[in-house]
Amino acid sequence: MPGANRKHRTAIFGYLAFVAALLLAVIASNQAVANASVIIGLLATSLPALAAWLYVESIAWEGLEQARRIVRGMVSTVALTLSAGGFLLTLWSFSRLAVFLIVLETALWYLVISGVFYLGKEVD
Repeated sequence: MPGANRKHRTAIFGYLAFVAALLLAVIASNQAVANASVIIGLLATSLPALAAWLYVESIAWEGLEQARRIVRGMVSTVALTLSAGGFLLTLWSFSRLAVFLIVLETALWYLVISGVFYLGKEVD
């Protein structure tokens, strides 16, 4: 499983870099983005949670697998909620239609993936 952990850490680090870059872009264009202070607040508070998530994926949890799942779930929920909120609010400043389509598409993909998973379980 070390290869899978490395892929998780790489993906989380890439997302952390994306959120940091988005934060810097919003800071740089402070006057051009509506609700910039709220967006900066959401993105800035998600950075420690993203770093904590990266740390959770990096340390060994020998004998503490259930604790790891709980901590990972809490940290990733906080990190993704805050950063996704900042991202969607940034898009909202430029295109409300894009935000509606992203939310609709996310819900649609969730239903499709869940349906396929459920149908796969029924066959077994």
